[in-house]
Amino acid sequence: MGWLSGIIGGGLGAMVAGPLGAVIGAAIGASMGGGQQLQSGGPGVFKTPQQRQALFFTAAFSMVGKLAKADGRVCPDEIAAIEKISKEALGLDEQTRKYAINVFNQAKDSPDSFSSYARQFGELFRHDQQLCSFMMSFLFQVAMADGELHPQEEAMLLNAKEAFHLPESLFQSLRSRYVGHSSSTVSLKKHYETLGVSADTSLSEIKKAYRQKAAEFHPDKIEGKGLPPEFIKFANDRLAEINASYEAVLAAKKT
Repeated sequence: MGWLSGIIGGGLGAMVAGPLGAVIGAAIGASMGGGQQLQSGGPGVFKTPQQRQALFFTAAFSMVGKLAKADGRVCPDEIAAIEKISKEALGLDEQTRKYAINVFNQAKDSPDSFSSYARQFGELFRHDQQLCSFMMSFLFQVAMADGELHPQEEAMLLNAKEAFHLPESLFQSLRSRYVGHSSSTVSLKKHYETLGVSADTSLSEIKKAYRQKAAEFHPDKIEGKGLPPEFIKFANDRLAEINASYEAVLAAKKT
């Protein structure tokens, strides 16, 4: 929670430009003036790890706010889903959860569009495709919280794919993983898709794909990239899913 304390106390010493800066200012209800302006651009805009963490977290819940209002309104079920994701998927403490909900509320009612938040995130993080992939995975999970991917939500996710400069193959892999994934019975096909391989892939290539996927979501590597610590639990859950899929595919290969 160091990055959050830094924002609230003014310890970051910087004001973030663009729509994300507006959301941060509104969410904490206080001026962050007097600091250095951070302009949307390359990775050099981050002066401290706390700034990087704060921007990632704020961008995540800003886009979530717009996703929840994709059909023109935010219903009680969607609010409950956001609360559940905050508590269970991310394990947020009370103070951080309140900040997340403040960002969510400010963003959903903001005149800025989902694309403006996605575009600024892409400008800031496009040089780290692993974090962009991680964000897209999180957005898919949120969009599917009610068990259905609505057309407006899918349009926003496609917009994010373009803003993050992610390849079409990755987007389709994530879509296949999450859409319809609420069933308690996970098919072998889903396990292959989780690993990004097919039933025809050789065992050596499956092992290679598994190592790459596991490394991508290993908490130590994620934390080292400056991801907010609240997202480490999400990374752990994703890693557990990858491990389970690998075990299921190995078992199927041996039969």
